[in-house]
Formats: sequence, C-alpha cells, structure tokens
Amino acid sequence: MAVKNKTESQVNYHTLQLYPWQLNDWHRLLRYQDSGKIPHALLINGKAGLAKFELTMLWAKSVLCDANAETINANTACNHCPSCELFNAGTHPDFKLLQTNEDVKTIKIDQVREVVEFLSLTRARGKARLVVINPAEAMTVSAANSLLKTLEEPPENTILLLVCSNPGFLPATIRSRCQNFAIKLTDMQPARQWLSETSGKSPDEVEFALKLAENAPLTGLGYLEADIAQIHDDLLTDWQMLASGKAKSVKIAEKWLKQPDNIPIKLVYSWIVDMIRHHSILAGNSGDRDIEQNALLYYKDNIILNELAERIPAKRLYGIYDKVLDIIRFGHTSLNMQLQLESLLIQWSLVAQSR
Repeated sequence: MAVKNKTESQVNYHTLQLYPWQLNDWHRLLRYQDSGKIPHALLINGKAGLAKFELTMLWAKSVLCDANAETINANTACNHCPSCELFNAGTHPDFKLLQTNEDVKTIKIDQVREVVEFLSLTRARGKARLVVINPAEAMTVSAANSLLKTLEEPPENTILLLVCSNPGFLPATIRSRCQNFAIKLTDMQPARQWLSETSGKSPDEVEFALKLAENAPLTGLGYLEADIAQIHDDLLTDWQMLASGKAKSVKIAEKWLKQPDNIPIKLVYSWIVDMIRHHSILAGNSGDRDIEQNALLYYKDNIILNELAERIPAKRLYGIYDKVLDIIRFGHTSLNMQLQLESLLIQWSLVAQSR
C-alpha cells in the first residue's frame, strides 16, 4: 500500500482551522497585531507537515479582518465581516495567493512580477495589501531576484508572507530581507492526541509514525492512513532477504521506488540507527540495558533488527549509515534515485553477507 502525500499547499483555505499543536505559534503571530508592528516581510518556516500554510492563511485572514481589534485574543478572525466573507470566497481585493500546483512545481518570474504590481496598487479596503507565497523556495532564481526591490523598499501598508519548508534553498538575499518566524513543536502531546483521535490507531503506531515523520503531524497522518506498520513489515522483509542473499537489489529497488516521500530511505535510516544503538547497548555503553532498549529512537524491540545487528559489526553499519545520509542530503537533486537505491541495497547485501 502506498503512502498518500499530504502537502500543505493542498489545504482548502476556504475552510481554515487551527490544529491543536499550533496555538503557541498562533499567539506569537497575534502579538504582531497586538503591538501594531507587523513586519513587511515574514519568512514562516518549518519542516513539511506542520500545516504552516494553513496557519499563515488563517493569520492573513485575521490581519485583514474588519473586526480584528476585537479578536486579538481569539483563535481566528471573526469570519462574518465583509472582509472575512471576501477572503473565504477567494475574492478579497487586497489579498493575493501565489503557490505551486501538481502540474507546475516552480514559481516563475512573471508570477512574481504580478505580485510586485499588486502590492504597488492602492488598497481597496484601506487596511493593508497582503500576499502569501507558498512554497517560497519554489521561486526560480530570476523570480526571487525580481522580488528583491519590493523587499528592500516595500510599499506602505503591505505585508508579504513567505511560507517555506527549506529556507536554505532560498537565496540569502531573500532570507536577509525577511523577519524569520520559525515554527517548532515544543510540546508533542497535542499532536499525539490529535493523531490518535483522527487516525484511530494505537499509541505505539502513532508514536512510530510521528518519529518517522520527524514530528510532523500531517506527514504522520499520511503514514497512518496508508498503514505504515504494514509497509514497514513488508520492506523489512525485503531488507532481511537481501541480507541473506535471497533477493536481488535491482528488483527490490524497483519495488521501493513505488513508495513516495522517500519512505524506504526513512525506514532504512530508522533500522540502521536502531541497529547501531543495539550494538551500543550490547557493549554496555548506554547504561541500564532494559531502559535503553525501550528508549531506542524508533522501536521498543525488533527481533529481526536485533539479530541482524548482532551478526554485523558496528563499523560496517556505520558505512551504511553514511550512505543513507548522503542519499537524504542530496535527495532534492536530480540524481537518479533508482541508482542511489540500488547502490545502497547492493552495499547492504555485501555488508550483511560478509564474514
């Protein structure tokens, strides 16, 4: 079963709602309004799967809300005034959303020029002109450069909100001209509870999905809806068969490529990390064995991984670990993923079968 990607750009902003893990960041944003000092350009960034886009759109609606002076301490804008009604209908004259779609993955210079022109126009409702760009890192170099002058000399009462999962992919000239607003989950309990209630899965399954998703709740939900536990067991069987020489690396790579979101690489990373930690526990380098065994990053206990770890020297496992990190590090490039997977699986097969 394949994992269904849940991208933030697919959020329907006509039916916006806050997620329980967003309350702290929401109140941080409301404080800008309370102080009357909203930055002209804000880089709202954090890993994918945190619902940054929905949070940003909610705040944009709150900023434009005719009654926002009365809703500073509320969870959302009033949702009833003319401004909110226009926003909900997608026809607010002072708001513009620029984003990618399934067919077009980049934001081009002509689109950004339209934004620049939009911000230069007189405000229709007298409050502010506001633009959301999502994801900002999708801008081409020329598109980003065309935004620089507006960032350096913003028109009066204009707000530019750049939503970004990978700030490092943005030119430094863009980053330096925006105020940074980093989204981080400091309390995971609201996300755990929401995932448990939404998915109906067990606490162990929820915890595993969250860890695999690097604590990104929306990504974790996608994993749970696709039955990540079954995917894990299926791929781990492949991993074990490669280790015993009962499967071909090329065939397994072809199969794994059908999984989106780099699921196989994330799982291999989790397996290697836990195998290395299992080595450390056996060597007595991690304190109380029973406590540490249950504190492994991904699994409380896994017989297959434990057996593999006990017959493969830690030094060889570190070689696989480095290989996985290279694939993760360069996963956004045009390097052929099938070749990378085949290379990783061949190396694993050789390492696991060496004596």
